[in-house]
Amino acid sequence: MKKWRLNHQDQNGYSVPELIVAMVILVTLAVAVMGTYTVLVQSAGLARMKSAGLGEATEQLEYLRSLPYDYLAVQGGTINSSGPKIPATKEVVSGSYTFVVTTVVQYADDAHDGCLSYPPAQSYLCRNGPPKTGTPVDTNAKDYKLVDVVVEEKTTGREISRVSTQISARVAETGGNTGALIVTVTDSTGQPVSGATVRVTNSTLSPAFDQTTTSDTNGVALFLDVTPDSGKDFVVVASFVGYNTLSTIAASGSLVPTYPNVSVLAQQVTSSTLKIDHLAEDSLKVNIVDSNGIALPGKVFSITGGTKLYTATADQTYGFIQNAVTSDSNGQYMFHGLVPGPYYVCFMNDVCSSGNYLSASHSAFGGNSLQPIVVPAGDTSELGSGPMQLAKLFISTSSTTPRIKTLVSSTFAASSANIATAQFTITGSNLDNAVVTLNQGVAVLTTSKVGTDLATSIKRQVNLAGQTGAWEVSLVSGGFTVTQNGIAPGTLGGINVTP
Repeated sequence: MKKWRLNHQDQNGYSVPELIVAMVILVTLAVAVMGTYTVLVQSAGLARMKSAGLGEATEQLEYLRSLPYDYLAVQGGTINSSGPKIPATKEVVSGSYTFVVTTVVQYADDAHDGCLSYPPAQSYLCRNGPPKTGTPVDTNAKDYKLVDVVVEEKTTGREISRVSTQISARVAETGGNTGALIVTVTDSTGQPVSGATVRVTNSTLSPAFDQTTTSDTNGVALFLDVTPDSGKDFVVVASFVGYNTLSTIAASGSLVPTYPNVSVLAQQVTSSTLKIDHLAEDSLKVNIVDSNGIALPGKVFSITGGTKLYTATADQTYGFIQNAVTSDSNGQYMFHGLVPGPYYVCFMNDVCSSGNYLSASHSAFGGNSLQPIVVPAGDTSELGSGPMQLAKLFISTSSTTPRIKTLVSSTFAASSANIATAQFTITGSNLDNAVVTLNQGVAVLTTSKVGTDLATSIKRQVNLAGQTGAWEVSLVSGGFTVTQNGIAPGTLGGINVTP
């Protein structure tokens, strides 16, 4: 009898291992072929979609070319028109595809005949510039029109096609007696915000003025067809997805706005700069506690801050205000999407609500543990996750409890010549004749009185020679103890000694 082994091959066939290897190779080839086929099918589908999108873009561009020059203006765009305006967007169905067609029409200021007198930072707005030496300033900046047509697939928002062209009037230059407005949009660090929506309105004109465009890579939005108005009646609004919306405002009596409305004069350039910032989902987490640090649920307080509306230092009017904020069952409250900037709680004479007084406020991050509580820009907290700022509010039900409002100075350099006689001032309420000490673990530094105590202000001196780091300020008066310090995980103290 003849015996066979599994790896033995006779004249009639293959062994089992060889069959398995052959099957693996066949499967691998089949998968590769199917993958290639899938890629080819997808590529063919994308090519058909791009072809259809390009057709729609070209058709829209040819339609625009057929219009009278004066009618080349988009609804809500930066060009005025006495005739009908073109919709900024429209949906078009082409076969199995649905496209969104966006049309943008803007004036161009060309260097060929000179340009407006742009600020140096915006000199690039002089198209094909700079002008030749000796070329006069061109006070009519509306040389010709730039047309962009963008086609996007509706479901995904993917750009499929983009076509652009320049269209000139039959005459050398269109008439007009309009002005120019340059709006620069940046964040609080000065970095330009590209793609921000900028809208300019003026309801005092007849007809009312309303133009919208987007900022370029330098954060600049240019309006070349603005109806003149010498009054500060033009309202400028800047917005961007994920950022706060900022609007200019009118003056209030003698108060000058931080971001004022603007005027536009004929054949002149007006500039306006607006600063907007990225908003964090979780901006500020507040813990409400009593003097012993015990959580207080159901406590009501108020808060204001964000964008300061007027330049006067004494005026504390801000863009955000919320009253009747109530702590939850854990004595906490989370604020979402706050505009980065300073915030004050219980800001009306340190009264949080009826019978509740703010004795101290502690923060985790920033340059100072007192108010204002600073919410930084961005969306990544110093914790890596969670809120951008943490704060703890110490609330008392006694009106005679000492209350700390400010502490100046709160930071001293260890190398300072007067470090051994460092002085600081505390303002607030019920402060007179208070005993003030500085504490760091088991270390205690006593202070001495400087000048005359007032209920609202006291001055103290302390020897900080040889000391470093964060120190808690403890204030004892009338049987009450109030402390000023930072909270974990920050490194702030009430008094900070830097190397």
